[in-house]
Amino acid sequence: MFERIEPISKKTRVVRLLRDAILSGAIKGGEPIVEAKLAQQFGVGQGLVREALIELEHYGFVQRTPFTGTTVTSLSLEDAQQIFEVRIELEPLAFHLAVMRASEEDLEGLRELIDKTKQEAKSEDLEGFFESHLSFRNKVWELSGNRYVQQALERIVIPLYALYLIRRSYNREGILQTIVDCLDHQEKIFDAFQRRDAETARQVAREFLIKMKEYLGTRLVPEVPES
Repeated sequence: MFERIEPISKKTRVVRLLRDAILSGAIKGGEPIVEAKLAQQFGVGQGLVREALIELEHYGFVQRTPFTGTTVTSLSLEDAQQIFEVRIELEPLAFHLAVMRASEEDLEGLRELIDKTKQEAKSEDLEGFFESHLSFRNKVWELSGNRYVQQALERIVIPLYALYLIRRSYNREGILQTIVDCLDHQEKIFDAFQRRDAETARQVAREFLIKMKEYLGTRLVPEVPES
């Protein structure tokens, strides 16, 4: 008669509340996050808040800087362009390396993620889509077998995906077109993986990233006049 109630830990609740506040704009990009203040507001220990912020950092919603503190992810157009300049050179290498290392089981896992993104795109579940698409790319980075490439991409790319969600109200139609482009890209990449065509995988990845970089100013990061 009733659906089962999902047990949720305090840390998970804190993560969800903070993420929702960031996505709604209640906490603005670049705004500092004070662990002690949050702990008092939530009625939890400061250590638990720190764990929640570490998880949010993993998904790109906040940026933690040693000796400075934690702030909500905020990237300028120039920041995003510089990230893409690195991605255009580095990420195609990860796709090239991954092709010959991927097992049939790995391909099945990638296919499942592609199908999941299709369903999320159909229902316009933007948050679910970008999380799944990032999982797809993260899986490829892992399959590259080069931990330095993987770590570098995780560090610079993940904040961009959080930014897509944070800025989704800026240009919804543009974001939806980005989703269409991502779906097409995934299919081309998967086809190259199935054919064990590493060079095509590299080229498809590079062309996709160049295209996404060209759309940054209109689809993702609005130009903000300097004060």
